[in-house]
Amino acid sequence: MYALLLGFPLSAPMAAYGKMSAGAKLAYGETYPIPTPGNMHAWFSNLPSNATCEVLIQVAYSSVNPSDRSPTMAINDHYPKPAGSDVSGIIVGTTAGGCKKLKVGDAVWGDIGPNTMTVSGSKTKQLGGYAQFAVALDSQLSKVPEGMGLAEAGSLPKVALTSYKALVWYANLDTRPMDERTILVLGGSGGTGTVGLQLAKKVFNATKVTTTTSADNFDYCRSNGADELIDYKTTNWWEVVPDGSQDIVYDCVGQSGTGDYAVKKLKPGGSYVTITGNLAIRVPPGVSQHSFINSDTNLGSANLLEALASFKDVRMTSLKTYNLSDVDAAFAESATGQVKGKLVIKPPPLSEEGRRAAIDLWGAEQPVEARERGLLRGTDRMPAGFPDVTRAGARLTRPES
Repeated sequence: MYALLLGFPLSAPMAAYGKMSAGAKLAYGETYPIPTPGNMHAWFSNLPSNATCEVLIQVAYSSVNPSDRSPTMAINDHYPKPAGSDVSGIIVGTTAGGCKKLKVGDAVWGDIGPNTMTVSGSKTKQLGGYAQFAVALDSQLSKVPEGMGLAEAGSLPKVALTSYKALVWYANLDTRPMDERTILVLGGSGGTGTVGLQLAKKVFNATKVTTTTSADNFDYCRSNGADELIDYKTTNWWEVVPDGSQDIVYDCVGQSGTGDYAVKKLKPGGSYVTITGNLAIRVPPGVSQHSFINSDTNLGSANLLEALASFKDVRMTSLKTYNLSDVDAAFAESATGQVKGKLVIKPPPLSEEGRRAAIDLWGAEQPVEARERGLLRGTDRMPAGFPDVTRAGARLTRPES
């Protein structure tokens, strides 16, 4: 009866990994309800005023980020609630009226794990990537970059958005003179580090990029843009990187004391940016430090994703796949801190019953043939193309501090 009242078909639940109730543990199950049109606006209260379009995505892949292992879910959020932030897949339904940019059949990618508020005003996260279907706003999604498969697209949104914001919004890498682009990336072989290296060297032409990683990952980091490498297992980076030698230090690790070490390495005008919150206690004059949370600004990331799609060198070159039913094992590997690249999550094949349920829930505004074309039948369908957006237009979306 509960499922019927919410508009969910009792006969066609979906597989997902999340919480069945507020007090439950994260777990895999096959009785999560398929999202229905209007769910985003029914569940959350602080959505962008112009985000009138909701879409249903048949999820091809998600991925594991450290924040996914213990996500914020308010007690008064909606349940059952799938976890998972990253998503790639095919749009199978849209709400009537406000959808102008995306349509049924589009291959999309996005980070649907922003911090948001429930309708009663409690802090929570949107989430939903660890499921066969996910609902999102079109303001959160962009078409998958040309030539990129859905597995890779499902691995990139959160780490790509994070590193772009760190280096462009906070470190101003794209507007620095070319002789002020010496960068140290701490943790170059993880997800954010991988994209950080690529953005620094291949997109913004940094003069010199140094990174920390293990010796086993030296070749991987070199392939992504590192010029100099420090084996963190044998060497303390703060003992070998000269003071006053870096224009930017980008911390993707969060080791204790990093902030105080990092600010000493900066040249005048340099910036230290951390995604772990590990700030310096004492900041020398003439340099700056920044800590930010990527998920605070991901209800409207479409334009940034379009900008990232135009950077052909932003890729995830090391992937390991886990089935949706094995997310716990993926979390255990992620928790070791030894992952090279990203771990991606693949939902199980969709039953005909599930396919028809999605069509029935979301397809009233579309001809049957168009609705069915939107359903993902293969494992890694390639998109036809993507829009080109200038970097300058995207960077203007940084919120005021």
